[in-house]
Amino acid sequence: MIKIAVFASGEGTNLQALIDACRTHRIRGEIVLVVSNNKDIGALRRAQRADIPTLISHPQDFAAPEEYNAFLAQACRRANVDLICLAGFMLLLKSPLLKAYPWRIMNIHPALLPSFGGKGMYGRHVHEAVLKSGAKISGCTVHFIDEIYDHGWIIAQAPVPVLPSDTPEALAARIRYQEHWIYPKAVGLFCEGRLKVDGKGIKLLPSRHESSPRIRRALLSVADKTGLVEFACGLQEMGVEIISTSGTAKALQEAGIQIRPLDSITGCPEILSGRVKTLHPNIHGAILLRRKDPVQAREAELFGIEPIDLVAVNLYPFAQTAAKSSSPYSLEVIEQIDIGGVALIRAAAKNFEDVAVLVSPADYETLLKEMAAGQGQVSQETRRRLALSAFKHTADYDTLITKAWSSNGSSINSGSSSEQFPKELSVRLNKAQDLRYGENPHQKAALYVWGQAPDFKQIHGKELSYNNLLDASGAWETASEFNEPAAAIFKHVTPCGVGCGKTMIGAFNAAWACDPLSAFGGVLAFNHIVPVEIAQQLSQRFVEVIIAPGFAPEALALLEKKPNVRLLLRQTPPSNSLMLRSIGSEVLVTEPDRLTLGSEWKAAAKRIPSKAEDAALRFAWAVCKHVKSNAIVLAGPQATVGLGAGQMSRVDS
Repeated sequence: MIKIAVFASGEGTNLQALIDACRTHRIRGEIVLVVSNNKDIGALRRAQRADIPTLISHPQDFAAPEEYNAFLAQACRRANVDLICLAGFMLLLKSPLLKAYPWRIMNIHPALLPSFGGKGMYGRHVHEAVLKSGAKISGCTVHFIDEIYDHGWIIAQAPVPVLPSDTPEALAARIRYQEHWIYPKAVGLFCEGRLKVDGKGIKLLPSRHESSPRIRRALLSVADKTGLVEFACGLQEMGVEIISTSGTAKALQEAGIQIRPLDSITGCPEILSGRVKTLHPNIHGAILLRRKDPVQAREAELFGIEPIDLVAVNLYPFAQTAAKSSSPYSLEVIEQIDIGGVALIRAAAKNFEDVAVLVSPADYETLLKEMAAGQGQVSQETRRRLALSAFKHTADYDTLITKAWSSNGSSINSGSSSEQFPKELSVRLNKAQDLRYGENPHQKAALYVWGQAPDFKQIHGKELSYNNLLDASGAWETASEFNEPAAAIFKHVTPCGVGCGKTMIGAFNAAWACDPLSAFGGVLAFNHIVPVEIAQQLSQRFVEVIIAPGFAPEALALLEKKPNVRLLLRQTPPSNSLMLRSIGSEVLVTEPDRLTLGSEWKAAAKRIPSKAEDAALRFAWAVCKHVKSNAIVLAGPQATVGLGAGQMSRVDS
């Protein structure tokens, strides 16, 4: 292992970057000595916290600079030092030390050498000079030193754009951020034996592992931070370099994980309020590079493109934002249309032979286990599977956007109703859960959803069946017809009792009274929170499912004593989405029935209905559309009295 000495005169932030890089194995070396010419500085405190031996020596204690340099060389030899790194060391080193460590002393300078270097060009002075000159680009340089200030073969540079609003402090902060990445990178190359110095400069030798499919570099940029820190820790422990963007980078850094800032690769900050982050040739070239293609490999080397082997990206929550917004065309929703993320996912999936792509936190642990077992490698089978998931993910995302904008078309266009039925209709469903059985016990069934989760949540009871959900949906639709407290009881996809009232218990009793025999084993829906009085009555009755926007705590406690009843929470109103029905290889599509009686309607009979009859007719009308034809509803103003449904003859109904 390469042994490193760090010389510092100040706060030591670059020293800390090197300490962290050694700890996380980005540098395959060990810092064995920290040297300073100042006594009370941050660099020494950082070294002490890391249990690194320190040496304080002052040049004025020696007769000549050469003696001081000879002393430093002797101290480094005693510590078996292989490489010396200068991290803000404010002294010009001389030949005794340079001869002892030829091309083995590195320095980092806060500008792009050979510009803005030389005696007196350090710290704030450099950045003031850059701003005064009107330069548009600055940056930092890692180089081997010689006896001239800020001179010697350049190892690596990182550009940083100079912004119109920059102050010396602001520019210094952005450059320092790059320093903390590029310096450990250069030291890491030395420790791997990949820096060859000849008469023409420095040549970067290929890595011994360059041709292996081991994951060496990962790009993490996620909206869903679930499991992110644990995943990144696992990658870091395996020596994987982590590149990250904005919010993801912040979350990782707060967790103490070393990340490489994206702009150290692109040379450009995020722009347009974050709309453009990863859309850059250095990023997409790193992902799309075919490792075994010699022409592409030479081109990548020419442009300094470093391969990215793993891409973990999930997309902005468009669907969730759109669901909460009054319009899918609002700026808030439009800003949740992911551009760069989709491009990253598709690029990585296209190049699955060389790149692994993750779009779901559920895959993090499995991938880490495979990498650990395979010395950092991921099988082609796994890469193919992940690529397929990635393409499904982006296809689903585009479908959600299309669906949101299409469903809102009538409110923004003057077009006809035919626009609701486009020439092509894409349907993308996600499996939510398996069901207990289908329409009959010998049939299997499952529930699929348009988005990521159902509109309801089961909070109690055994597994749902196909029929349970059909009845629960019908009952919920029926109860949702009314603003006042309402209850609906369904059996075999047909209401057997519907009631309204001033209270939920009154509505429930009215609904149950319509047909108590059929209500046995039925499915109940309530449009308001279920009170304890209803739960007390149901504790003595058998029902299959109860769906409601909520349950009073006492009611929930009582109902949970019944292990077989399924309790569903739903707070969203019935959807206005198109309704689909499969008939073999064909699919019927229709609008949902949302017609309601307005304030003006025409009486077909000669006699005008009384006020009570008017109320009863309106109530019956709302219920009737949920009864299978031929449908007959007998009702009072607030409850059904009798229901005839599904008969071939109107007379029989």
